[in-house]
Amino acid sequence: MSEKKECTKITKDMVPEGFTLSLAIVDAIPVLLFAVAIIILGIKADFSPLIMLGGFLCFLGGAIKVLWKVIVATKQKNVFWMYKQMGPVMGIGFLLLIIGCIVSRAALKAAFAGIGVASIVLFVLWFVCMGLMGVFAAKLDSSDPKSNWIEQCTNGVGELCLCLALALL
Repeated sequence: MSEKKECTKITKDMVPEGFTLSLAIVDAIPVLLFAVAIIILGIKADFSPLIMLGGFLCFLGGAIKVLWKVIVATKQKNVFWMYKQMGPVMGIGFLLLIIGCIVSRAALKAAFAGIGVASIVLFVLWFVCMGLMGVFAAKLDSSDPKSNWIEQCTNGVGELCLCLALALL
C-alpha cells in the first residue's frame, strides 16, 4: 500500500524550494491570456465597467502572484502578502465579473446568440480546466514545483480555450 504524501501549504516563514524563473514565466501565460479574454468579453458586453474592473482585479491578483514566483525564484525570498493576496483580490474580481455579466446580460445575450459548436466545446474545456484547478488547489502541494507546473499548464490550456471561445462568438 502506497503512502499518501502530505499536502503542504505555503506559510509566511517558508521559502518554496525549486521554483524557477521558467515556472514564473509559464505562470504569466494564463494571466495574460485571461486579460485578453476579459478584453474580448468587455467588448462583447459594451465595455461594462463591472466586467472590466472585475477582470482587472483578477489580472492584478494573477500578476502579483507571478511577481511573487519571480522573487522566490531569483531572490529565494517569500513576500508572503504577495502570495496570500490572490484569494481575496481574485475573489472580489470574480464577484464583480459575475455581477457585470448579470447587469450586461442583454449585450452578452446578443453576443452569445450565434454561438457555434467550436465555442461550446472550448467553453466546456475551460470549465473542465477550472474545475481541475479547484481540485488542484485543494489536493496538490502548493510548495512543490511539480504541482505548480501541473496547475499552470492546466490553467494555460483553460485560459487559451476561454480566449478562443470568446473570440469565436
